[in-house]
Amino acid sequence: MRDKMWALFLMLCTVYFASTNGLLYPSESETRQIQSLDGIWQFRLDEYGVGESERWFAMPNLPEPYLPMPVPSSYNDITQNITIHRHIGWAWYGRDFFLHNTAPRWVLRFGAANYEARVWVNGQPAMSHSGGHLPFEGDITAFIPSDVKSSKVRVVVAVNNTLTPTTLPPGELVIHSPTYRELETSFDFFNYAGIDRSVVVYSTSKIYIEDIFIDTQSIDFDSQHVATSATLNYTVTLGGTNQTGTVHTLVELVSADGKVVANSTDLQARLIVNKPHLWEPCGMNHTHPCSEETYLYTLKVKVYNDASQKDLLDAYHLPHVGIRTIRWTDSKFLINERPFYFHGTDPIGESEIRGTGYDPVITAKHFNLYGWIHGNAFRTSPHPYAEDFYYMADRFGIVIVDQTTASGFHSLKYYSEATLENHKQVTLAMINRDRNHPSVVMWCLANEPESNAPQTKPYFSALVNFTKPIAAGRPLTLVTDVGAGSDLCIEMFDIISINRYYGWYDQCGRLDQVPELISKDFASWRSHYPTKPILISEYGADTIPGLHNDPSFMFTEEYQRDFYAAYHDVFDSISSLVHPDTGYFIGEFPFTMYDYSTEQSIKRVGGMNRKGLFTRQRQPKAAAFLIKDRYEKLESIQTKY
Repeated sequence: MRDKMWALFLMLCTVYFASTNGLLYPSESETRQIQSLDGIWQFRLDEYGVGESERWFAMPNLPEPYLPMPVPSSYNDITQNITIHRHIGWAWYGRDFFLHNTAPRWVLRFGAANYEARVWVNGQPAMSHSGGHLPFEGDITAFIPSDVKSSKVRVVVAVNNTLTPTTLPPGELVIHSPTYRELETSFDFFNYAGIDRSVVVYSTSKIYIEDIFIDTQSIDFDSQHVATSATLNYTVTLGGTNQTGTVHTLVELVSADGKVVANSTDLQARLIVNKPHLWEPCGMNHTHPCSEETYLYTLKVKVYNDASQKDLLDAYHLPHVGIRTIRWTDSKFLINERPFYFHGTDPIGESEIRGTGYDPVITAKHFNLYGWIHGNAFRTSPHPYAEDFYYMADRFGIVIVDQTTASGFHSLKYYSEATLENHKQVTLAMINRDRNHPSVVMWCLANEPESNAPQTKPYFSALVNFTKPIAAGRPLTLVTDVGAGSDLCIEMFDIISINRYYGWYDQCGRLDQVPELISKDFASWRSHYPTKPILISEYGADTIPGLHNDPSFMFTEEYQRDFYAAYHDVFDSISSLVHPDTGYFIGEFPFTMYDYSTEQSIKRVGGMNRKGLFTRQRQPKAAAFLIKDRYEKLESIQTKY
């Protein structure tokens, strides 16, 4: 009933629902102001779900007892209270801030909130959103007094981490008793909750730049493979009121040294760049090491009210524009028409205390460690990461396989029409957010689904048909953990991504069996799908830091090191990098970069998956040095084109 009342309330108040399309990253410009709302908010649990009926959103403070809670962060590990750690249901946030009424339009933006969020501004419903790990925003101008120079604004947010059979990821709430509620899931990561990405309020004019889409898939090369020219296609979408067609636009592509290299006055056009500097992955063809930045342009878009360009309405600077192409064949993945071999990890986007909360310190540390191990790629398992993560990848030339939140699909009851619609919307939101990043080269639509069940084939067929027209030139992949002869869905995808744990979950402790098993496995996949390149998206072994044994036993640092070594000769025997004429294997992702939190179980000592090359505190295990040495050697191989 309360949900129906909420929806009616929103319609009656003509409230702007949270937008997920065309969400430009907040960026200051000549016309735009940004005010961060990150910091300490009021916080309290709503164990009995009474907050909305008791109108907590209209109170000057949340009811006592409330706690100080940092935003962004997951609330689960901030306190010593186990009830907060394992809470399922509604939790509330609130804070006050001041706005100086110097702009005609104010937008409130959340980087993410897991998984359902309802937002009130000055006691009025402002927006709602379902789905975690992706941004949403809403116009809050109507809730701010316009007749005063400054206004005190109160924002209240209710978030709910309850998963259902139709959410992504899916789950099911089981109520054993009034004091024992359990969220049943089939994924292997902790269900962190809260406002875990940055919150900002930013200003625009009444007519504003709503969206920008760029495409750099056309580059001309000479006989020495030097880029002679490139075409950048762009589309600018305007939003707002009083659109009479009289506005004037100026679009400029600016080089790293601040020079305008191409421009246009159209909302949709192509820019020709002569002798372009290309965006390239780190270490590729020895152009630059992974510790140095690659080349990026900036696209500046300005909207004027007059042809003389004196009355500026709005300006947006799209940073990190990389000119590059991607293409794939039956055996290779090519960037700028040069073969590329993925060697990286699955980092898992969480950390100690913060949970999935974004922290620039953790992000900076990650990219320093990536430079140290000479990694050139990663998969965003098990969900899209914070936007700043992608901008760092753009800067340092780290390639991204961008994955949706579709993990834990290990039951056929999850494959419903309602789930499919949610899956489409999550995929659309991810692509709309990340499509302009040169680092993003592939979309991963799901991790380890029941792709061997006939009932899932129409589900993924519909999802692929929906996604391909909006894929922005990137291939689609599905991470599978079943065999080549039983998978019914991978044929719809462009790249084969395989998770394998021979020597860990299968053939425990028998590393001597790994080479033969993985060789036969890959040969089977190639036999079934001779026109699709293959990569291994996960392989790894749990390791307790400081645990040693000779000979190597499971859970020791020696075993993790030997585990990886058992796979590498097989990889090299079919590698498109080592054997450019006959190889079809295009990349490897050890699982995982860091130890990470899971639900407690007899398989997860201390509630941790310990497959990390590094500890959760970002310190290396023995296997990290093995991977570092291997990636340095892979980087030294000169690719052919």
